[in-house]
Amino acid sequence: QKRKPYMSNKKKIKAKKANTKKSSAWAKIWAGTKYFLKSLFSNDQCVDARTKPWYYAVIITVLAVVLAVVPIMSSSFSVKGGDFISGSTYNLTAQIVDFTSAMKSEGVEIKIENGTATDAAGTWTSKFGDCYKHVVKSNVSYIKSDEAGENKEVVVEEVTYVDFAVYFYPTQDEAGLKKSAETVMKGKNPVVGDEKIPDYWTINAMFIGKDCFQLYKKYVPTGSEKAESMPTFSAERTYKFDSKGIDGSSSYTLSSLGGADSEETLANWSKYLTLAYNSTRVKQGWATTGISVGINSALTILLGAVVWIMTRGKNNPFRIYKFWECEKIAYWSSFCPALLALILGFFLKNYALLLFILFSGLRIMWMSMKSLKPYQA
Repeated sequence: QKRKPYMSNKKKIKAKKANTKKSSAWAKIWAGTKYFLKSLFSNDQCVDARTKPWYYAVIITVLAVVLAVVPIMSSSFSVKGGDFISGSTYNLTAQIVDFTSAMKSEGVEIKIENGTATDAAGTWTSKFGDCYKHVVKSNVSYIKSDEAGENKEVVVEEVTYVDFAVYFYPTQDEAGLKKSAETVMKGKNPVVGDEKIPDYWTINAMFIGKDCFQLYKKYVPTGSEKAESMPTFSAERTYKFDSKGIDGSSSYTLSSLGGADSEETLANWSKYLTLAYNSTRVKQGWATTGISVGINSALTILLGAVVWIMTRGKNNPFRIYKFWECEKIAYWSSFCPALLALILGFFLKNYALLLFILFSGLRIMWMSMKSLKPYQA
């Protein structure tokens, strides 16, 4: 039978101390974890946490702010450019298909090469004039009567009008194109004859520039709105020419998106819009995320100041709390609202930004009425 290796008393003491340190370290970690978990629902724990090291509070509020913006970030980066021509499009899909067919039949080639659009065939103006006009005809019926209000009869007239227009400004960048679009849509609809048109813009539109193009969905007014106070569009999206075509080529024409039938053409446009929106999606996604982080961070700091103000009463026993201690109370209390905002934000995407604000405000208000309530005489 083998004998155990000899270990001196000195080595035994060192080994025992090492084991004790490890056990002590794990005990501290477990105690800290329990303390943190309790702070998720206990306001008293958050108030007590003002005595903890400052870096704990900072780490907790940073994690809280990050968690709160995850649903917003996910929603912003998951937007697809092709979604714009789905849902309520006001016939935009059919109009884009007809525009693509018109470019093919008229020999108009808007060529995109290395992120820049040009009139490759030089035929835009000769074929479409100042803009491409999508012309439709429909029957309008109304009741006609004589001067005495008698002999009423139903009259049906065929009306010709433009319901979609495409403008091409090959020298204008994104900023200039947006200004041109605003100027155009402040006027009346384009016409093809002597038809009567409203005094305000009522159609879908596309504006093509040097490095991008913009799609606008028309605004449908209600009966009580005045023309001068109505917006000119209900939705807008900008697409960049910095992406490749649907075939992977860096040189292509918009007319090449035309397919064998309208369904294939629409599928090609949907795929292309998703590709063309990628850079804008990423840019807007980071912008939205940054704004949300800024708002949530500022709110947490502000709530800490609110806690400090609420405890400044002359007879308030909590007036001994310093400003930085009140900030730490708000930081420790921010994690639970962030967790709720994270969970509910995926189900209530339209309100994701407001959830953290709502829950944080409610918790501080609850804390002021319970844990920080002055003693009653």
